[in-house]
Amino acid sequence: MSSKYHLHTASALPSHISPSTVIAALHDHNTALSLQALTQGHKKLPQTEPATLKDTYWYPTDLNPITTYEVTEVIKIIPGVEWGKKYLKFPSCFQDTPTGIRTRADASGVIVRAEFRVVKGGAAAEVEGEGEGVGDAEWVLVEDVEVSCSWFLMPFVKGKMEEAHRGICAKVIEKVEMEHRQRAIVSAGRDSVGSPNKGKDRVSPDKALPTLPPQSPPGGHPAYEVDAMDSQRIEMPADGPEKITYR
Repeated sequence: MSSKYHLHTASALPSHISPSTVIAALHDHNTALSLQALTQGHKKLPQTEPATLKDTYWYPTDLNPITTYEVTEVIKIIPGVEWGKKYLKFPSCFQDTPTGIRTRADASGVIVRAEFRVVKGGAAAEVEGEGEGVGDAEWVLVEDVEVSCSWFLMPFVKGKMEEAHRGICAKVIEKVEMEHRQRAIVSAGRDSVGSPNKGKDRVSPDKALPTLPPQSPPGGHPAYEVDAMDSQRIEMPADGPEKITYR
């Protein structure tokens, strides 16, 4: 008997990050593939299985093509030892949508469908459940996950799925913010290089230049011409005739 489990997570977009920027980051599939906690690597596959394309979960595939990757995940069965790790390789399919992406992963009888969407926030929004500090944000990134597997596997699969997906919306926002800051730094550097005189005072040709003090002669003291006031002038008595004494 098959069993299903759903997980809903959300993270608010900062006011300086636009919805289109986050959607563009999701359409770069490396964003979601690299941020999942269990993923160790991935590579693009040349085609998608026909049975997967028939899943009614997808938007029309002729309008929204599907890209498939081979994903490598590591699951720690016994923590702390290398032989306690199990490596899995399975196909993971991505479809770009107007508001984000839809994904489907098939791994050993476990099917995980996850959809990322950028939606309106606020009191009337559809965002609920595992909201991570959403509040009354104008825009919110949400992820809805559905996992299907045998009922006896569900406790183990549920825990690993939550480990892989919980917090991923916040990680996407953090990645977009980091790239936004890096672009701002590069742009500021280009502006600085392009304007070498930026920040320096420019001298107007109509502005009088400051008067410099007279230069001192080599080895001497500075000479200044001073016109003394009459009250400062002192008349010295004239020398008397030289007196000669004979012996």
